[in-house]
Amino acid sequence: TALFTIPMAAFYLYTPPHLQELGLVHTAAWMSLGQITEVVAMLSLGTLLARWRLKWILACGVALGVLRYALSAIGTQWGLIAGVVLHGASFTLVIITAQIYLDQRVDPAWRARGQALMSLMNSGVGSMIGYLSTGGWFAVCTTDGQTRWPVFWSGLSAAMAAVLVFFLAMYRGR
Repeated sequence: TALFTIPMAAFYLYTPPHLQELGLVHTAAWMSLGQITEVVAMLSLGTLLARWRLKWILACGVALGVLRYALSAIGTQWGLIAGVVLHGASFTLVIITAQIYLDQRVDPAWRARGQALMSLMNSGVGSMIGYLSTGGWFAVCTTDGQTRWPVFWSGLSAAMAAVLVFFLAMYRGR
């Protein structure tokens, strides 16, 4: 999940200016669409957990992250809004499912420490690396005050795809 949060950090910083550049001025309202799908995903998670293995729920969440940035790379209002909408489901399927995974697989005596470590890795280490690296990537994609948004989002989509490939190759379940 820490690897997932690295490219995810760019969503919070760079989606609002891109929305504004595309003429969507009420960025907080547009960004809240992701929270709506996050709630829907949370309500659906119980059904998914009953039918799918954790590996495939996590993989689906990361794949939605790949798709989110790929849609944002289209560079249109609707592509970026679709990416915002997918963010909530992607976030829930990865982060919340990982918390459930820890709850199920870690001994109760260690559970609180496991959750704290995951929070540190996601919100601390992963986010810090994400903010620093995506800031550098944004600088590379910006020349003379003009950002090449398709290149920026495509790079993040590729980074998220690398996380997906790594996860699928390394996850072994129990």
